[in-house]
Amino acid sequence: MLTELKTLIAIKKYGSFSATGKEIGLTQAAVSAQIKSLELYLGSKLFDRVGRNVHLNAEGLRVINLAEEMMTLAEKMKFPPSLTEFSGEIQVGAISTIQVSFLPQLLKKMITYFPNARINLVPGISEYLLESVMENRLDIAFIIKPPFALDETIESYTLKKEEFVLITHQSVDESHIREILEKYPFIRYNYKSFGGLLVQDFIHHYKLNTKDLIEVDDIEAIVKMVESNLGIAIIPDVGLWKERPAQVKIFKLNNELQFFREIIVIHKKYEHQFIAKKIVKDLIQDQYTLF
Repeated sequence: MLTELKTLIAIKKYGSFSATGKEIGLTQAAVSAQIKSLELYLGSKLFDRVGRNVHLNAEGLRVINLAEEMMTLAEKMKFPPSLTEFSGEIQVGAISTIQVSFLPQLLKKMITYFPNARINLVPGISEYLLESVMENRLDIAFIIKPPFALDETIESYTLKKEEFVLITHQSVDESHIREILEKYPFIRYNYKSFGGLLVQDFIHHYKLNTKDLIEVDDIEAIVKMVESNLGIAIIPDVGLWKERPAQVKIFKLNNELQFFREIIVIHKKYEHQFIAKKIVKDLIQDQYTLF
């Protein structure tokens, strides 16, 4: 029964019997056989069939909602009555700035909350971490909110918003932001990252003619390049460079130009959600006020 219900949920996610078969390693015929078996057991049809196409009907949607609840309960059965007895692995993903700011405090709480668990920290950029959560390689991840809607299987919670600033070498005399951006070599926060896409959108929106020099993923590396007078940059106003006397000028963007990146924590809604939900609810939402 659980196998058939998992297949039904997968069909909702992937959109067709053939696509589901490819994703979960079954033939289309095997997927069809599982659904027929489930329909026989339930005594009702779950799909409307028109020619070669199938679509979930009202009964199918009702059953899927119940199936997702059952999967949550089945997942919960794996864990001991007391979470202090849980001895499995907890896979946590995080972007670099979260690793050196919020995460050490959270990990300390997690070790107390799950003393017998093995916590594995996985670093990466937001796109990779999001993909890892969707593919169940991570239980929970701290990422930059993407510039597109999250998959319906993902649950998210906003931690904070981080303001972007313009940084320059101390020798820069100009004070007008547009003039600075169009005069000096520009060290670009990698536009393939979610945060870099925000910078790219900002530059396009205001039709800025930047003199792009290099693309860099790491915020700390960008700051050191600016300190060495290689160029200027727009980066989030966070990171280890804020904890030392950085040899740069910091220009706050005015109200018209101001923009932010949003840090969120994500996990799957139904698969592996029990531990992740406890972490978000008990160790983040209820115990932390720094966001």
